[in-house]
Amino acid sequence: MNQAIQFIDRLEFKPEEKQLVFFAQVSGFMVECVIDTSKYDFADQSSAVNYFESYRFDYEELAEQLIEDEQYNSAGQIELTEVF
Repeated sequence: MNQAIQFIDRLEFKPEEKQLVFFAQVSGFMVECVIDTSKYDFADQSSAVNYFESYRFDYEELAEQLIEDEQYNSAGQIELTEVF
């Protein structure tokens, strides 16, 4: 694991945008890692959080690679399109 990238224990579910957002601290800066959840029909925040927790390490690994490759979108976010 890259020591300059740390994932913090913070998760936001944005049902209107159909997104799950988790956060990485990269060399002192906060980076949003956004998962598009439009393929899922989460009943509530609890089901979205349970889904994320099941695949947390997979998503963190993907996000870490995208951060290392500097694959930020125009808003400075990391977009994760792969779903599990």
